[in-house]
Amino acid sequence: MRIKVRDEKLIKAIKKLEGIDIILKTVEDAKKAMGLILRKTDISKSKEYEGLKEIVMTQVVEHPTSAVEHHIYYEIEFILNDDSYMEMEITLIKELQSLFEKL
Repeated sequence: MRIKVRDEKLIKAIKKLEGIDIILKTVEDAKKAMGLILRKTDISKSKEYEGLKEIVMTQVVEHPTSAVEHHIYYEIEFILNDDSYMEMEITLIKELQSLFEKL
C-alpha cells in the first residue's frame, strides 16, 4: 500500500518528534526523515514491525493552479516480507496518518 504525504508534514513531524528543523531537498532526505518518524511510532516497538522489509519513496510535484505554484508530495510505499504482515501495515498507516493530521 502507499500513502501520500506533503513535504511540509514530514518537516513538521521531525520538528515535533525530534525538535530539529530540516530541509528536504531529495527523496533520500525524505526517506531518512521517514525513518526517524517511523522509529517513534508505537508499532515500531512491536515484533510485527520486523515484517517491514523496505520503504520506497517517490517525489511527486503537483501544480494545482498554475505552472508557477507547486506542492511537493512524497508517495510512501511499504514493502513487506510477506502478506502475513498486512495488519501491521494497516496499523502503521493509521498511526502515521493520525500523526500527520495533527500537524
